Amino acid sequence: MKIIRPEAITDSILQSTNVTEADEAEWASGTTYADAALVMVTGTGGGAATATHKIYESQQGSNTGNDPTIDDGTYWLEISSTNAWKMFDLIVQDQTERSGGIEVVLQPSAVVNAMAFINVYAASITIVVDDPTDGEVYNQTFSLISDSGIQDWYAYFFEPIIRNDRLAVTGMPPYSGTDITVTFTETGTAKCGALVMGQYADLGYSQHGAGFSILDYSTKTTDANGRVTITPGPYTNKMDIDVIIDTDQFPRINRTLTDIRTTPVVWIAQDNNPGAIVYGYYRQFDVILSNPTTSTCSLDIEGLV
Repeated sequence: MKIIRPEAITDSILQSTNVTEADEAEWASGTTYADAALVMVTGTGGGAATATHKIYESQQGSNTGNDPTIDDGTYWLEISSTNAWKMFDLIVQDQTERSGGIEVVLQPSAVVNAMAFINVYAASITIVVDDPTDGEVYNQTFSLISDSGIQDWYAYFFEPIIRNDRLAVTGMPPYSGTDITVTFTETGTAKCGALVMGQYADLGYSQHGAGFSILDYSTKTTDANGRVTITPGPYTNKMDIDVIIDTDQFPRINRTLTDIRTTPVVWIAQDNNPGAIVYGYYRQFDVILSNPTTSTCSLDIEGLV
């Protein structure tokens, strides 16, 4: 079991992106907005307190001079991140989208040796790391085309192509101050729900018998005649797993889990198995100190929506 503790991606870290921020008109303090008008805040030039890269909806008519970034909901309602920044917020179901591929350049402020991509639609992802002193120190392309359902030649030719929607990479060289270029290659529309970068840590050895499921927030209603109406909603992934840890590592692991109790991290139960990746929080962890050598840690993990 590995975890990736994310570094928050801010304006100073995102050096460039080929996804334009043109979702709505930029909010301006001197403009009067009608009820239900949509605006975005991508900078402070219009008078906003902070550049949130969010879209807001006006909740009143004759709405003038009320900064959406500090409003309490009286005048503005936050709708979502802008398209370019959806891949950097905490709502995995909202995806950054671009026809023909996405490319971002990141310059982390701390050491990064791992990345993860959640709710992705692309043919492949390429990661290139350039150090100002050593030059290019990492260049790898990862295919997202899955062959897990191909058991024979008939399936090879006639089964639909399936793509993995998650990828975790933990083999990057530990550098800081580098330029990390991430390219999502896709002939159609590339999509990414979450890009996470940071340092990874080993917790222990994942055990067989882990449980994986989803928590569905769709609603199903039945009328007086028994007819069912289903309203699709978001969902989240869940993981229940036991991890064997070295007993002498219990203080470190206990401290690590305590420190991330309010922080979403990427949980990697098994290398090279996209289905065993969850980005979210643990609901509960229990450690049984079985013997002086090894102990068991039980984790109940719930992913972000």
